[in-house]
Amino acid sequence: MTIRSLEQLLVVGIAAGLLGCAPIPIADEEGAAQLGELATAGNWNAVVNASIRCSERGDACAKQYAAKGDACLRLAIQQPQSASVRDNRTQKLLDCAVESYRNALQQAPSDAPSRTSYHGGLLLTLSEQRNRLDSRTPDIQRERNNETLLMAAQDARREVPSSALGYLYGASAHVYRAALKPDPRHRCSDLRQGESMLKRSPSPPPTLADEAARLKSLVARQLRESRCPTIRRR
Repeated sequence: MTIRSLEQLLVVGIAAGLLGCAPIPIADEEGAAQLGELATAGNWNAVVNASIRCSERGDACAKQYAAKGDACLRLAIQQPQSASVRDNRTQKLLDCAVESYRNALQQAPSDAPSRTSYHGGLLLTLSEQRNRLDSRTPDIQRERNNETLLMAAQDARREVPSSALGYLYGASAHVYRAALKPDPRHRCSDLRQGESMLKRSPSPPPTLADEAARLKSLVARQLRESRCPTIRRR
C-alpha cells in the first residue's frame, strides 16, 4: 500500500463544533459573543481574521481562540483535496488552526470540560496537515509531521483519558509510521502499538464509531499483509 493511498484511509474525522481582510480586534468578555455571532452568520473569514486580545487567562479567552481555530480548520477542510500544504492558503489556514487550538488549551482552566474539544480540534488539524503532504514531500518531513500528531495524541490521552480521540489519532499515527518503514518486518511494532491503542480506547462517540471500526479493520489488514507474528499470551 502506498503512502498516498494510506493517507486517504487515515482520515479520522470529528464533528468540528481568506486571509486578506482587515483584522477585527476581539477582546475580553464580549469577544466570545462577537465571534459567535460571526460564526452563526457563516462569516468564517471574519472569524479567521479576528485579532484576539485577552486581558486575562480563562475559559472566555480560550473559547475565542477555539472559535478562531474552528473557523480556520473549517475553511482549510473546504479546500480541494488536491490542495496540499504547499498551497499558500491551505498552509496558512492549517497553521492558524494549530496555533489557535494550542492557545485555547493554554488559556483554558485545567478542569474545563471544553479541553476535550480543543484537543480534538488540534488532532484533526495535525492529521489534516499530515494527510495533505504531496508526493514531492520527503519522508523525513512526513515523519516529522506524523510525530507531531503522535505527541499531541499522547497529550490528549493524558489529559482526557475518558475520550477516544487520543487513542484513535494515536493509532492512526502508528499505522502511518509503520507504512514509512521499507521492510514489512519492521512495521509490526508500530502496528501492534496501534492495535493495542484501539483495544484500550474508550467507546467512541457515535460520530466516530464508523471511523473507529474502519481504523481497526485497516490495522488488522496491515498486520496480515506485513505477516506480523501472532502474539500468544500465557
